[in-house]
Amino acid sequence: MDVCIVGEPSNPDIFGEMIKIGRRGSVTFRITAKGVQGHAAYPHRARNPLHVLTRYLNGLIAAPLDQGTAHFDPSGLQITSIDCGNPASNVIPERATAVVNIRFNDLHSGDSLIADLTARADTVAAETGVALTLDAEVSGESFLTAPGPFVDLVRGVVRAETGLEPVLSTTGGTSDARFIKDHCPVVEFGLVGRFMHQVDERVPEDEVRALSRVYHRILQGYFA
Repeated sequence: MDVCIVGEPSNPDIFGEMIKIGRRGSVTFRITAKGVQGHAAYPHRARNPLHVLTRYLNGLIAAPLDQGTAHFDPSGLQITSIDCGNPASNVIPERATAVVNIRFNDLHSGDSLIADLTARADTVAAETGVALTLDAEVSGESFLTAPGPFVDLVRGVVRAETGLEPVLSTTGGTSDARFIKDHCPVVEFGLVGRFMHQVDERVPEDEVRALSRVYHRILQGYFA
């Protein structure tokens, strides 16, 4: 392949307002702290994994990962779950878990973030005596198709068809473009995603027809 257009919904509200020229990466961490179970009245006989886990998580959110780049917003770290499965209010649990998701820009990679969070976990574990283990899954790396002839072609066609000046954006979650970026330059332009994944997901018929015209004009321009 020389270039590629992915047809995912790229427009938040108005057809023609946005072209995706990149995406943030995504990595999810499942973090486990293993302490020593005990009675809440005798904490000196236990090692509370929740105290250690929350200390570690507070360190992760204490400062931003970065300030963003020319084409990307700042990377975002979100704690999405904390659990210990403990129904007893007077028992210190043996084990506690948390889930953290990071959407990262092109200042990072999945491997660099795994190394960073693992090093922080090792430091906290050494200081507290409570083991912290991380299981990480990278669902996509960040990428950018830099503005140039291909991006200019797509942008010009969208402008001609819709009368709008589309924003070149890298916002949103991962997309199927992450499987193509290593093979050729890839951009995303599709329909409006306002009702995406809803029970009554729908798009206006005239926008489907407009999208087909955009694709046709891009093909004409590319092969001219």
